[in-house]
Amino acid sequence: MTRNSVKQMVYALERLGPMHENEITQVTFNYDRNTSFGSNKKYADMLRRGLKKGIIGRVELPSNAIALTRINTKPTRARFIYFATKEIQVPCSAELDMEMANESENIQ
Repeated sequence: MTRNSVKQMVYALERLGPMHENEITQVTFNYDRNTSFGSNKKYADMLRRGLKKGIIGRVELPSNAIALTRINTKPTRARFIYFATKEIQVPCSAELDMEMANESENIQ
């Protein structure tokens, strides 16, 4: 697996479950945007690419929810929880295709 990739984020989400954005970067890349002087843009763009591809999903927390992190138990300002989505596998075979074709011929 290449370093600093969306696949690393997905792997961490699959292994550890849903997390906030800062938790993902801390666990996956050992980067804490609250204590680092570096830019968060690279990691935010990676997360956006994962969302756009559909391999990472997110859910907005209700306004009255208390967002506790795995790393420390202090409440955070995080609004979204990110999770790894499951790939949808569509069963496809020549036999199934022929059954569908035969059904459509019988309709006419």
